[in-house]
Amino acid sequence: MTKNQINYIKTIIIIIIIAFSLYIGYNAIFPYDSPEWMGLAPYDAVKNGPEPKKLWDWLDLLIIPLSVAIIGWIYKEYEKSKDEKKDFENKQNENLDSYFRVISDLIIKSNLLDINLNKESKIIARTRTIVAIEILNDERKGQVLQFLYESKLINNNIIELLGANFKSSEVSGIVLKDTTIKGVYFCDSKFIRSYLDRSVFTACDFTNSDFSDSSMQNTDLSYTKLINCKLLNIDLTTVDFEGADLTNADLTNSIILESQLKKIFNKKNIKLNKTKIL
Repeated sequence: MTKNQINYIKTIIIIIIIAFSLYIGYNAIFPYDSPEWMGLAPYDAVKNGPEPKKLWDWLDLLIIPLSVAIIGWIYKEYEKSKDEKKDFENKQNENLDSYFRVISDLIIKSNLLDINLNKESKIIARTRTIVAIEILNDERKGQVLQFLYESKLINNNIIELLGANFKSSEVSGIVLKDTTIKGVYFCDSKFIRSYLDRSVFTACDFTNSDFSDSSMQNTDLSYTKLINCKLLNIDLTTVDFEGADLTNADLTNSIILESQLKKIFNKKNIKLNKTKIL
């Protein structure tokens, strides 16, 4: 039996239990209309003789084994969930370690950092990078990005990230100074308290991302999607917003120039609460 089939059966059982409980509850509120076997309505022993066993009598017999069964099921599900989480984390670590080993070997053995390197090694490095970030979770995507930066693989355009999916990356506190990343998906990512000075992110998608408290001196965000972004508590006076979409973006308590606001392509419903406009 597959996992989906098991979950389907569990759902059906839960629905039946809930429906039965609601049925009993209704009859407890209106006992005179309840079925005789429930034992909720008054019983005339003189007229009908000794009262037979009712629902509550059977429940008295079943409550202990039923409670034990339910507790056992809950514990089993908890252990199963814990094991699945552990297996997932182990698999994630294996994938990340495998990626680091492959790229490290290309750096050491194939001189990947040589900008005049043959195209085959660059293609391998890019392919492994794209595959890795597709299967890694939020935090590990951030580790890959930091590794690429510190290894100078994206600074010199050795690994081209165009079209890469870094969606939901947890990169808070990351350092990406003086680097160029174009056409990458960073939707739903966290860049809180990050250092992005003098970096270029042209045509990237940062929808629903959070840059709060980050350093963005001379950062190029031209033609980027910053829809629903949080740009709180930031000096934005040197940021290039030309052609950017800041629909519903929140610039609360930040500093920006009037001339910058004019260059923004779309600033519908932009939030400027306590924002200093110079």
